[in-house]
Amino acid sequence: MSHAGPRVRRLAHPDADVRARALGLSRARPVLAVLGPVDAPTAELAAAVLPVLRAVLTAAAHRDAIVLTAGADTGITHLVGLAAEAVPGRRPRLVGVAPSGKVAVDAEPAGSEVRLNGNHDTAVLVPGSRWGEEVPALLRTVEAVAGTRRPALAFLVGGEDAARAALVDHLGRDRPLLVLAGTGGLADAIADGRVGGDLEVLVRSGRVAVVHLAEGPDRVVAVLHRVFAGRPGDALHATAPPPAVWPRARFRPPAPVPVVDPGYVLDYPLLADAIHEANQVVAPVLHEQEVAALRERARARLLVALAIGAGFAATVLGALQGWLRDEPWPGVLLAVAGAGAAVAAVLGRGGEDPGARVRAERLRALYFDHLAAPPAGDEVEREERSRDLATEVARHRHEPVGRA
Repeated sequence: MSHAGPRVRRLAHPDADVRARALGLSRARPVLAVLGPVDAPTAELAAAVLPVLRAVLTAAAHRDAIVLTAGADTGITHLVGLAAEAVPGRRPRLVGVAPSGKVAVDAEPAGSEVRLNGNHDTAVLVPGSRWGEEVPALLRTVEAVAGTRRPALAFLVGGEDAARAALVDHLGRDRPLLVLAGTGGLADAIADGRVGGDLEVLVRSGRVAVVHLAEGPDRVVAVLHRVFAGRPGDALHATAPPPAVWPRARFRPPAPVPVVDPGYVLDYPLLADAIHEANQVVAPVLHEQEVAALRERARARLLVALAIGAGFAATVLGALQGWLRDEPWPGVLLAVAGAGAAVAAVLGRGGEDPGARVRAERLRALYFDHLAAPPAGDEVEREERSRDLATEVARHRHEPVGRA
């Protein structure tokens, strides 16, 4: 989805009241405030953080939360904008709060100015010429949107002095903080217990969860869902929900995610065109086959669970029949349970159909073969390769696959 750029709202002075309606925002909605450095991260760190940000924004959209950032197209806010482009389906509302003297709105950036991030929906400009002067207005925006009825979570990635000041105020209001360790700066200092001062006392409040970057997006999203599903003031822990042991009767297909994380474009810009073509032609069919394979696996697991349950019921009813010899109903139920176990065993005897899984593996290999091919020499060759790629995708999608 393309953006024409954020709608700009200006505060008359740094201490002006922030009203959600005046900014085009609705009240009583969950808020996620993403805090981090304004300096550009290394390519390696950006590539590692982008999948986490994409998962976080997807979860925020699911919870109908408003995401607040520093607004300018630099540092962590630039990565949030890139991640927003990769969010499947509906994106969350992105609101940036920035000092007016550090961003260029209607002209080319001059001096130390930077552009506003074009993937944001609203930009709130605060009078000021230094980074950090926007923090009080950002916190008042959190208060105006979340109020006292909705949770407001701060998400710290890296961070510096401005983020430290924001966290002191945020935690002082008994609001939760999620720290992404392994991203340097203030985030690692909090994870290692090296913060000192007022922030050290506030961090010990039990309202802080620390998740390391190496633990992956799922752990981060688990904390976010726990916060947004609860109420302001609930305890916060970084524990992920326990894995599902029993299969669900109703299959819920997962949301599509990019095969190649957006961070690779930062490392390998020459692959940008090939990644775009593969995402347009291969990725949708690959997701379709992966969902079909997951559905088949869920069906097989459900049949096995039903066969085990029916067999256990038959065993219990058999014992009950021996105990209640003069009662006919245990025998009737025993026959029904035995028949159910037999039917489930027959249906599940074949296990999973490997067709969709094999197609998905072949399509994934085709995706990366396309990226590994030498760049096209001209536009004619590029169009020919695109047609060949579409033909191969169609072949893999429809060709029969026998059981192994």
